[in-house]
Amino acid sequence: MKYGIVSNSKRDKGLKVAQRTKDLIGSLGAEAVLDPAADDHSVGMIISVGGDGTFLSVIHKYLDLGCEFIGINKGSVGFLTSINEDNIDRDIPKLVNGEYELIERNMLKVELSDRDGNVKASDFCLNDIIVCRGDWPHVTNLDLSIDGNKIETFRGDGLVVATATGSTAYSLAAGGPIMMPYMDDIIVTPVCSNTFYGYSYIAGKDSVIDIGLGEFESSPIITPDGRRFADLECGDKVRITGYDKHCKTVCFDKDSFFKDVRKKILQRGSFYE
Repeated sequence: MKYGIVSNSKRDKGLKVAQRTKDLIGSLGAEAVLDPAADDHSVGMIISVGGDGTFLSVIHKYLDLGCEFIGINKGSVGFLTSINEDNIDRDIPKLVNGEYELIERNMLKVELSDRDGNVKASDFCLNDIIVCRGDWPHVTNLDLSIDGNKIETFRGDGLVVATATGSTAYSLAAGGPIMMPYMDDIIVTPVCSNTFYGYSYIAGKDSVIDIGLGEFESSPIITPDGRRFADLECGDKVRITGYDKHCKTVCFDKDSFFKDVRKKILQRGSFYE
């Protein structure tokens, strides 16, 4: 297998971890390249060096290769990264020897249309799509429908629509449930809801989530996996569905998910002390 290594230079100063990983893979008789081309289909696995944000951006860039993904954590906690920097010498040989498991993670597609039904933009994501208030702390009015059924008009900071992978991110912080990463349901979680209905909804993998934008004083924003997407206007409609591709991520122990999540949630607090 050919390995591609993509590093966040702000986290990995001088690309020291990336180069060390490349050299180690080479010493084990395999080929590794730094920053492979996005259309290099000879790459079988992409190794991301950085935090969760780096991992998400790497997946967005290289998903079409159909390869496997794993992350080396150089961020804060690293929910999506399976290798800690201190364990590179132990874990990289496992990769080269095939001593790992794969998780096929569901993804989401988002399509933004204007009030006349004209598509303004579309994208995909692994974690979540967030529609929330922008620069000013004004309440947003969002009409939520699932599979054509009107659920509620939410007044508050916004809505998070997440995959199982994204269940441990913003959705969790807003009070949403934790789901195992290979589950395929879609979570809809309100953020600081100003109604009596502040709980999450769980929709099926084939569900269609529609969010309509009502009147607003300052423009809300929409972000798939934290990326800039498109400007929102009154009357716009956001449609979110399951994406037709999966993301294959590498792990060393599927059964340790809840133990690892608990440990990383605790680390979130201690890391910033």
